Amino acid sequence: MRSLFKATILVALAVLIAIPPATADDYPIGGRSSMWDDPYIIGSYRHLGEIYASRPVPRQGEVTELPRGEQITDFAYDLRGMPRSLEDYFERARTTGLIVLKDGKIVYERYRLGADERSLFTSMSVAKSITSTLMGFAIGDGLIKGVDDPISDYLPELKGSGYEGVPIKAILQMSSGVSFIEDYDSDASDIGRMWGGSLVANNIPIRDFVRNIKRTREPFKSFHYAGVEPVALGWLVSRVTGKTLSDYLSEKMWGPLGMEADANWVTDGRGPEATEAAFCCFNATLRDYARFGLLMAQDGVWQGKRLLPAGWVAEATRPDRPQVQPGKLYAGYQMGYQYQWWTFPGEDHAFTGQGVNGQFLYVNPAENLVIVMTSVWKDWWSDDLEAQTYAIFDSFATALRE
Repeated sequence: MRSLFKATILVALAVLIAIPPATADDYPIGGRSSMWDDPYIIGSYRHLGEIYASRPVPRQGEVTELPRGEQITDFAYDLRGMPRSLEDYFERARTTGLIVLKDGKIVYERYRLGADERSLFTSMSVAKSITSTLMGFAIGDGLIKGVDDPISDYLPELKGSGYEGVPIKAILQMSSGVSFIEDYDSDASDIGRMWGGSLVANNIPIRDFVRNIKRTREPFKSFHYAGVEPVALGWLVSRVTGKTLSDYLSEKMWGPLGMEADANWVTDGRGPEATEAAFCCFNATLRDYARFGLLMAQDGVWQGKRLLPAGWVAEATRPDRPQVQPGKLYAGYQMGYQYQWWTFPGEDHAFTGQGVNGQFLYVNPAENLVIVMTSVWKDWWSDDLEAQTYAIFDSFATALRE
């Protein structure tokens, strides 16, 4: 019996060893309607720029290498005093990629579910943080005087709309007072109509949702998360630069930072008049997201050269009005908000971009730590997985501090 048992174990191990690792071919890609369902969603989240109309963001010049530091092994994290396995989290969260930079060096890099270092991972709402950073570049270029200016001074098309007279800063803080329903489960909600009309059917210019918006509250009165806000900001950046968001991003970051791959940004149609969906759907490699995070961790300086205006990173990531302070956004929620970045309480002044289904770009300047995680959660959002994600980030910071 013991020999039979041993032989059975050996056969089982041989079968397991013979099973090849998952490849991209194991995760089929859906269409604009089918991509949200299994078995398509995991593969589709790496091909959003092919499923939908998109515009390339070309890289330029030599690649800036990300050196490797001492690699983290046997990592575990602590949640409410209980040790947790990273592998268990990966399985539950359906994590596709995780990269950790400490002092500009890669100390952890992992790809799963058919992804690899060449995959273009969708950002979802992390794109909002990219859009706000383009605002910083436009201010640095002298094209926008400052965030206290009304957006309608630059976009006269918004006179008579809910955005007339609204300071740019209020829009950056998701506090403009416009009426916009952000319900991902309802095609009839404002975000549902904007997604369906602009990105799926391509029959409503996305800027029409900005032009026709109504306001129900005074600016800065309260925080109200609304996908239309970054669309207004993207329109503003395009107007003052005379460039598409993709072209301006290529000029300001994808070239100077030495990104290693072309990216792309989903648009509301094809051709030169198409507009980027500034609220979502930017697609890039994990390492290139990490380079963006490193720029933010270094106060907008890259290889000794200042790219973003001095003071912009702190201004964009530290809440400075009552309605966006940590703990004030929603009842029982610890996070704060500033210029399209979610902010953590505490003296580290850490911040993160985050997107539905588990996309994160975490930056902790005090620890010189950058973490990018991409996942395909089964739900749009999970409070439990969010808490576990932040616990993982904290555990990485602690482990790398020792």
